[in-house]
Amino acid sequence: MVEQFNITQVIDREVARVLIVSAYACPHIGGIEVVVGQQARTLAALGHKVTVVTSRCAPSGAAQEEVDGYMVIRIPAWNLLEERIGVPFPVWGLSAVGRLSDLIRKSDVVHVHDVYYGSSILAASLARRYRRPLFVTQHVGIVEHDKEFVKLAQKLVYSSAGRTLWHWAETITVYNRIVEEFLHSRGVSPEKISLTYNGIDTRYFHPGTYDDALLTRQRYGLPPDVPIVLSVGRLVPKKGFQKLIDARSSEYEVVHAGPGTIPSDVPEEVRFLGPLNRTELRDLYQASDIFAFPAVGEMLTLVMQEAMACGLPVVAAADDTYSRYGLDPSGIALVDPQPEILRSAFLEILGDPARMRYMQTYSRWLAEEHFDWSKNTMLLASQYQAVGSKPERSWHRHKTETRIPINAP
Repeated sequence: MVEQFNITQVIDREVARVLIVSAYACPHIGGIEVVVGQQARTLAALGHKVTVVTSRCAPSGAAQEEVDGYMVIRIPAWNLLEERIGVPFPVWGLSAVGRLSDLIRKSDVVHVHDVYYGSSILAASLARRYRRPLFVTQHVGIVEHDKEFVKLAQKLVYSSAGRTLWHWAETITVYNRIVEEFLHSRGVSPEKISLTYNGIDTRYFHPGTYDDALLTRQRYGLPPDVPIVLSVGRLVPKKGFQKLIDARSSEYEVVHAGPGTIPSDVPEEVRFLGPLNRTELRDLYQASDIFAFPAVGEMLTLVMQEAMACGLPVVAAADDTYSRYGLDPSGIALVDPQPEILRSAFLEILGDPARMRYMQTYSRWLAEEHFDWSKNTMLLASQYQAVGSKPERSWHRHKTETRIPINAP
């Protein structure tokens, strides 16, 4: 069984009542959902009183429950845009105003995830109304989409309400330089932006055994002796899944995991598994040979970090911004995400055992060195602490047992 905590100490500290607001949270599947869960779980382990407010998209879902030491409150939401056309954008009813107002009045800190969503705009406005410090995590910039109205909506939100929320925020956390540059282009002060790595549990996501890989392949009906090129993400154009379909080969099987509408005409060498939970994804990483991430405008995402932690060689879309991270080009393949170039990269790695072993080792090292959530966990708490220590704030002080979690999500 995985050990629950690796650091315990008792200190005299200020404890914040933290309200995290996100359009989506687990069990809804996605990267933001994982980040929200990690943030809430870690802050709760540090002794803070944490509440997550999110959407209740299914009537059967729990309206309120305690999870891993923090409270989750779900607001009834209209989610037809995602259900009908795959655009994740829940809409909360008027009852959310009263509920959020009450929660914010009882909180010391309000933290919203991505200013694009109406839930974030509402929470930030109420935080402003009740003079609560606002923190923002901005996950993405302008996302490429095949629907023009989605691209237009993004531009409108980011040029109006989004700009206002960034101005109100004490700190804006970003997880890569693409989003950092996006904020700079929108006039956000560099002093407000906190660039950090996202994080994963590198003890949970780790290289697997050969026998476990065979069992996972059997579970999903995958061939035991054919290399697997894996991609994970929502089935939207920006993720580049069509390029992977076009990069198929008889030398390997392309496997995709993630929510969305599966194309009607799927080639024989391509397999779509649909949405999977974190445990299922870990097993699939361990059973695969290469992780492919041909998405444009994204980098070092959670799924890429998880794949690296499981020791998978990574082939990703080249972006000039990667140069700022000092990555070893022999350890990660950054290529023009065109089908023929992707195919050549996959075949080259699969045909060179020495390079594959080096890429596997490099991926795991990179994950342990930079993406371990337990190493990155204190930054956000320290930012809250800095605001709470201001004379106008009055947080409670008491002795609390602080534990840094490293358990699986």
